[in-house]
Amino acid sequence: MKIVLTQLGKLEIMPNNVAVKREANRGTEEYVNMDVLCCAICRTDAKMWEQGQRDLVFPRVLGHEMVVEDKNRDRFIVWPGKSCQGCSFCKNGRENLCEDIKITGFHTDGGFQNKVMLPKTSLIPVSKELHPHAACFAEPVACVINAFEKLTFSKGDRILIFGCGTMGLITALYAKQLGLAPLIVEIHQTKIEYVKDFLKASDICCVKETNHGEFELVINACPDYRAFCQGIVKIKKAGQISFFSGISKNENIETNLLNLIHYKEAVISGAYGMTRDHIKKAVPFIKKYEKNLMMLIEQIIPPEKAPEIISKVLSGEFLKYILDFSLDPSNFKINTKPKEKPAGIKLLDLDLPSLCKKTIEDIKPLSKEFYVKAVAKIDNKTKPVGALGRIEELAVRMSMIQGTLSPEIRQKSMFVFAGDHGITEEGVSAYPSEVTHQMVDNFLKGGAAINVLCRHNKIDMKVVDMGVNADFSEHPDLIIKKVAKGTRNFAMENAMDSDQVISAIKNGMSTFLSAYEEHPIDIVGLGEMGIGNTTSASAIICTLTGITPAQAAGRGTGVDDKGLEHKIKVIERVLAFHTINKQNGFDVLEKIGGFEIAGIAGAALAAASKNCAVVLDGVISTAAGLVAYIINPDIQEYLISGHKSVETAQKAALEHMGIKPLIDFNMRLGEGTGAALAIDVTDAACKIMTEMASFDEAKVARQHKT
Repeated sequence: MKIVLTQLGKLEIMPNNVAVKREANRGTEEYVNMDVLCCAICRTDAKMWEQGQRDLVFPRVLGHEMVVEDKNRDRFIVWPGKSCQGCSFCKNGRENLCEDIKITGFHTDGGFQNKVMLPKTSLIPVSKELHPHAACFAEPVACVINAFEKLTFSKGDRILIFGCGTMGLITALYAKQLGLAPLIVEIHQTKIEYVKDFLKASDICCVKETNHGEFELVINACPDYRAFCQGIVKIKKAGQISFFSGISKNENIETNLLNLIHYKEAVISGAYGMTRDHIKKAVPFIKKYEKNLMMLIEQIIPPEKAPEIISKVLSGEFLKYILDFSLDPSNFKINTKPKEKPAGIKLLDLDLPSLCKKTIEDIKPLSKEFYVKAVAKIDNKTKPVGALGRIEELAVRMSMIQGTLSPEIRQKSMFVFAGDHGITEEGVSAYPSEVTHQMVDNFLKGGAAINVLCRHNKIDMKVVDMGVNADFSEHPDLIIKKVAKGTRNFAMENAMDSDQVISAIKNGMSTFLSAYEEHPIDIVGLGEMGIGNTTSASAIICTLTGITPAQAAGRGTGVDDKGLEHKIKVIERVLAFHTINKQNGFDVLEKIGGFEIAGIAGAALAAASKNCAVVLDGVISTAAGLVAYIINPDIQEYLISGHKSVETAQKAALEHMGIKPLIDFNMRLGEGTGAALAIDVTDAACKIMTEMASFDEAKVARQHKT
């Protein structure tokens, strides 16, 4: 079978008996018929699919990063070129610059087919001990080798690499094995998070921006011309710049910037493609770093799925997709999630009310293709890229949640969930349990900090009684969802029974959904009140992240050193007493949870099901968000951490979910106060996205980031 590019933007699957086209004028060089085992989809292939190429003739079979076998089952990687062998470049070992080069997948049919005709001289033998999927990296590794052979350097020299896509990561890995000190700059934090496992395994540093300069070497591994401009600024005197990745067309570079090349006597080396010899040199590197390179594979897919995946490759958001001709396409799904998430508990295994099941199942991953559009819009505002820091990330996230490039916050809501805890019998709090209902009274009178901040930021605030050990009179700002008058002492028994868990989750969901029916909510903050709930939250976070009670326990409402030591011992005893299923958020709540924590988890799930942004507060709210994340990991993309709590357990919970807090005011009050402040910041981010002019709208020349 063949995957054929029949016109721009159209790949068609054709059977073997369909003649696509005969290659004209193969010359006298011997061609051989090879079986294709696998072929990676390069971003160049995706560009051909979208934009074409000056020498492209339709129809064409794309693909040049392939591994093939001959009739004897001998395995080869491929130099994707056919040179004239007679020009000055070919005679000097630089056949990648051949005056009459023909490139497989460009000028002749490539590896998106199960059989391919290749020049015999383009085949480089490779051992079967090397995994064929890893061997697909031979061509990109060879391109990197070509770039470094144009440079001179000493061990320990610092090299600045722009872009943490597949090529940037390979470049950094190759630089490291040469003894250089690589630093990758990637302006998109989400991409850094996406490749953090590779960075950790390879001991490579990647940052969003750096104030360091005076690098001995700079290499651009992304097409952004601004990265190339910044490289000129960052290079030291007499340093070397590898012009490795082609940059976006029709952009202007200021002559003042180019003059720095003159003043610094910087050397710029172009690097294009690779030679056959570079392909050979790539093999030992691939063997040595096979495990690292395999981490750069996004997914192995059957070739029939190529038309579905080509646009995702073009986005530059994902890593390497590889077509494997041995795979069966039936029932095969393309993986487009940003990272592997916990499986969670199967809802079919739980006896849940229909409201709970539907709400949990209605949470959908956000569009990664829309992410690219949102980033492009915020990057085109009248400012240097990334100059507004986390505000830009927030604007992009709100665009994705709302599914529009003009996000807007019209309705802001805050729910403060309250409940008492039986664990207070163990003396884990500096305050008596009756403070819970006293503070609820204070909320209803409008005298607490959260009331002040909600009034200031025009946030509609409601208090939800999930399990306070007191009865309240009716009040327009009070929602009664009481499950029981406090949980049981989970140092002695389960905090609640299974029916109470489900009721608490359901009550949290219905709290949000009822309010949403009255006025659709664009962003919701989730606060809490409950003496003893930091002990519950700490125990939950220990269970789900693996940190110790000593690492998790904080001072809560203000326990002293002796009280903190006692609190740690109580949590240690609790975790030794209970057997908890860490994949089942319902079981976690049943054993060591709180009614208000369960209510927050339910409200968060409900909000995400309605494409509403969810702002978590401190450690208790974050623990509830973590439980919701265990129930359905797709909620992660809807969660915003309002602020960094002084409670250390919050950090572990946020890292487990891959979330960073938005602000750090050294707060530890709770109630939703940090969330209230973050809602205002989020509103500002939306207005930046919708109201701030672009360079074109303002008729302002783009500035180079220095």
